[in-house]
Amino acid sequence: MIKREVLDDVISWLDRDKVIVIKGARQVGKTTLLLGLKQLLESENKRVVYIAADEYRDSESFRNPQLFLKFIEFEYGFTNNMYVFIDEFQYIKEAGVFVKTLRDIIKRQKSNINIIVSGSSSLEITKNTEFLTGRKVEFLLSPFSFYEYLSPRKQFSHKFQLSDGFNDMVDFYNIYKKELNQEFASYIRWGGYPEVALEKEKSRKKIILKEIIRTYIERDISGFLNVENISGFNKLVKLLTMQTGSLVNKNELSNTLNLHHKTLSKYLDMLEGTFVFSFVSPFYTNVRKEISKMPKVYVNDTGIYYYFNPIEPLLFDSIAGQIAENYIYNTLKSLRGIDSINFYRTISKSEVDFVIKKESKIIPMEVKFRSKVTIPVPLKHFRKLYEAKESIIITKDEIKREAETYFIPISMFGLIEI
Repeated sequence: MIKREVLDDVISWLDRDKVIVIKGARQVGKTTLLLGLKQLLESENKRVVYIAADEYRDSESFRNPQLFLKFIEFEYGFTNNMYVFIDEFQYIKEAGVFVKTLRDIIKRQKSNINIIVSGSSSLEITKNTEFLTGRKVEFLLSPFSFYEYLSPRKQFSHKFQLSDGFNDMVDFYNIYKKELNQEFASYIRWGGYPEVALEKEKSRKKIILKEIIRTYIERDISGFLNVENISGFNKLVKLLTMQTGSLVNKNELSNTLNLHHKTLSKYLDMLEGTFVFSFVSPFYTNVRKEISKMPKVYVNDTGIYYYFNPIEPLLFDSIAGQIAENYIYNTLKSLRGIDSINFYRTISKSEVDFVIKKESKIIPMEVKFRSKVTIPVPLKHFRKLYEAKESIIITKDEIKREAETYFIPISMFGLIEI
């Protein structure tokens, strides 16, 4: 089993009097994470109840929290000092009220029961967890990162610190460059959905990925969230996928797909809320401007891009620049301690691909998927304007440091802590 990076963070919040919410797309491994956590707790002689909510959606036990506790007592023989896992809890009717009431009863009875829930729709999770304000802590589980994908091999199970371990990182890259690039191309082509990533046969990878996308996008999302115009919705998915890394012009999309602007906005919210796409806002010091400007779109798994645009075999040298940029965004999302990710674009269209905030630091980043790279002028201007001390340039295969600018090969970036 591949250990998920988020697991240690989840464990650190156990027994903290908070409802733990694990959210993420279907098929990214939420159930596997919960079952692994269950096994870990049981190895410490702790009592754990795991319930798949979609199997009990019509059960009377999930309509009455007091009855739910009785169900656990009758079914498992205990109602104290335990952990209750509810997988896909959005299937429970009025799930937020149910979990809040359940937690309140537990506290009144001083039963020492910890609640951990998972869900696949941010829209439903947000609606339901409004009732848990101040009572919950949330974690996002994404498809495998490149680091998680590589981590079963001992030599790739270590992460380097950007500033402190740069020389070691250079040596490591020079030793493993060829293998890293080969693995990176495979990872990018098929994406990080665990079942796809762990399958060795390419023909089976193709079938599994097709099934995940068809059932998740074409059936689950459109069915569960009541999409009226399924054809328009599916065309929107394909169009956004092909435009990954580009600005989202709602008027243009509305005209192209013949969708009313309210319907388009609803569908865009659905696709972001079910973790298919991310929409990244521009960096501004004026929040009103940030909200009003067009966002960029990124697909949350590059396997989805190549499902719609198959390339076989995908060689490292033939990876498109927009996909390289997409990968960097997805990797940044998985890094600890990142407060925000934006892009920077001036009226004259001078652009910096990413601006990340970490604590009090602002770090601009550029993705230049080519061998010979110099520091771009917009990056220099941004650093001067916002007094950014460090910057990062993602390259194809060049690794070096010029003053406070780091040039990092793309296949190495996933093994770095910023």
